[in-house]
Amino acid sequence: MLAYLSVIVLVVIQECHLSRLVFLIAAAAVPALCQVQVHLKTNQNTYLVGEPIFVVVDVENIGTEPVGYSSSYGHADLTVPGGRKKPAPNLFGCFAGFGEGYGGGGFHPPLMKPGQTVSFWFLVKGYNLRAGDYTLHASGKAGVLWKNYPGARSNNAPPAAPKHSETDPVEGQMFEGSLKLIIEDSTEPQLRQRYASYVADAEGWDMERRARAREAIAEMAPPFLEKTLLGLASQPESARLAVEGLGQIPTRESRSDLVSLFDNSTDLRLRAFIVRKLAGIGSNREVSFFSSLLAGRSTAVDDEIRKFAALGLGRIGGKDALKSLESAPQSPNPDVRAAVATALGNTKDSGAVPVLIEMYSDQSGSVQSAVCSALITLTHYQWCDGSGAAEELQDRWRAWWRSHTSQLPLYDSDQCPAFGASLPMVK
Repeated sequence: MLAYLSVIVLVVIQECHLSRLVFLIAAAAVPALCQVQVHLKTNQNTYLVGEPIFVVVDVENIGTEPVGYSSSYGHADLTVPGGRKKPAPNLFGCFAGFGEGYGGGGFHPPLMKPGQTVSFWFLVKGYNLRAGDYTLHASGKAGVLWKNYPGARSNNAPPAAPKHSETDPVEGQMFEGSLKLIIEDSTEPQLRQRYASYVADAEGWDMERRARAREAIAEMAPPFLEKTLLGLASQPESARLAVEGLGQIPTRESRSDLVSLFDNSTDLRLRAFIVRKLAGIGSNREVSFFSSLLAGRSTAVDDEIRKFAALGLGRIGGKDALKSLESAPQSPNPDVRAAVATALGNTKDSGAVPVLIEMYSDQSGSVQSAVCSALITLTHYQWCDGSGAAEELQDRWRAWWRSHTSQLPLYDSDQCPAFGASLPMVK
């Protein structure tokens, strides 16, 4: 499944502000202005009808300085001219529409060293492609940015002034190109075989592959994976994706499972999303269900309430609030855990630091980022260096904290350091 097209080669525009791909076997000189070089490819040579399609953006650091990288910082616009798009039901009439929207904490990406290559995967969405040959257009921005971690060095020399602001563009990160797609007719046994690896990855330990597989299954929503999607719906981090997939399977069983999810969920936003997906299907069998909602159905507390309860405790601060946050049940939802970390950073209590140090072992990147920001809020020191080595960092932090606890002033969210200020590094 990971056989890549071998005829795609990068051609870079002269000023290095835009990189394009052509179907030629050729070498291209790269201007010295470039910090990164981008290559595009598909994750397979050919696809079956109903199989997910990924564009892989390989980013090589060809400069002399490290750069931060994160998939959340990049984007790709993927279009297939002439490809059949998925139908989108209009639930809002001709002149109305709704927008949907906890995010917070700092951004602490790892660093890509000179000579290192990092790959970002983007799923082609919104299409039901039939068999045939297509051209896929890809344009966007690779997920790299200038990031400086002052003091993240082995010697005791004072940190040099950063050469770049985090808002400066990284030369070479913009890309635009065309890729050939070959889609072949498929049978259900063939598709089941192709999806076997996605199903395995969806429950695997590799977080990137797991997220990618779940996104692919939900986007394509093959009917034979209806129960797989239902299982994913029981996990908070993938529940919305699962509902998205179930809502694309127009069967009585799928609709019944969506109603059961609605009745068993305590997440008001998820329940609303389920209703929206069922409304898009528009089956007569759900008339009584929708009628019961008009009469009024309610739920118990949801994760949104838990998040703001945690943040309220952090705002109150002090020993009692700290105790409540520390003893709170471990939530399976990373957004709730991130909110607890943020709240601990607002308590202005020294006892929050050891708790936050232990929380950094969390497997969720959003929780780790919230821990980094909370420790900065409390101490006005930079704790995270972008290495991502949790155990090594925690050992260093524990030793540093033991030697600095008594003399270090503590702060809260009303006493934040100036944005962009150079903070001392925990070593």
